[in-house]
Amino acid sequence: MSNLTAREKAFMYAITLLIIIVLGYFFGIRTLNNKYEQYKEELQTLEERKVFLDQLKTDNQNMTAEIDNLKELCVGIENSFIDELETECIEQYVLEKFEKEGCPYLVEITSTDVAMGAVTYPDGTTCPDGVNCLQVAVVYSSTDGYTIPQYNRTPDFTEGAQVPAAETITELMGQMGQGVYGERHGYEEFIKALKKINAENPSCIKVNDFSVAEDGGIMTLSATINFYGISLRNRMSEDTRTEAYTYWQGHKGVDTEGGFIGFPYVCDDPDSLWYGVVNMSFDDTISKPFAAYWANKLFDAQLEAANGDIKELLNFGAEEEAVPAETTPET
Repeated sequence: MSNLTAREKAFMYAITLLIIIVLGYFFGIRTLNNKYEQYKEELQTLEERKVFLDQLKTDNQNMTAEIDNLKELCVGIENSFIDELETECIEQYVLEKFEKEGCPYLVEITSTDVAMGAVTYPDGTTCPDGVNCLQVAVVYSSTDGYTIPQYNRTPDFTEGAQVPAAETITELMGQMGQGVYGERHGYEEFIKALKKINAENPSCIKVNDFSVAEDGGIMTLSATINFYGISLRNRMSEDTRTEAYTYWQGHKGVDTEGGFIGFPYVCDDPDSLWYGVVNMSFDDTISKPFAAYWANKLFDAQLEAANGDIKELLNFGAEEEAVPAETTPET
């Protein structure tokens, strides 16, 4: 190349540079350009994939929120029923409500399982889950506005009373039909207790019906109350309620050594909660569930005496009418 002229050398350099540029384009820039287009396509694909995944993530979040919402609804429905219908707890709850409202004179309480309709699937099979109902029927008595009442040894007529029973009875005999004993109680207290029970938990406790009847100067107050429970194979929640109708809140550790069955006329067993209580009944006595036995018998005696006086008065009037009138002699 030393023999080449400067012009030729310049031409050769130009040709070499051109070849380098061409080779650089084909093997460098063109390759990079192709990769750039490929990367752009991959980027677009990834962006589209990201949009899809973001939407899927949003849908999953919405689905999770919907599942949580449905679970809350299911838990709410589960908790709107009583988990387990335990008769002793429910009866104790009912009696306590009436007693707190001043209606303690219980005549009778019974509990009955009410059949509820089963759910049938489209294939004809029966759903194993279902609603249960326990109906509690109570009968209470009002006072009669005359006879001395007694409840839970109040007033205390037992041998262990602080004031001797004879003194208490003598004092109260003169108060029959007077003051607080001259007022009849029970009806308003009965209705008030029913309203409170009905408002306790309307979704699972409902007063079914009630009635009032007059009987020998007292009112007989009757009502039925329905308690609804649910039996589920796969319960989602745990019943953590602490109301008295869900678990036992009555007396515990009661000494039953003295027994409750075969109650004697006079309980003389010091181990019994009924020690000193007299359980007396008379075939000819008008039933007054609220009254002390002696007051009930005294009322019957007074009623019998009053009836005797009325009969005597009626007989006296009849005898007067039976006497023929004296005739005036003719003149």
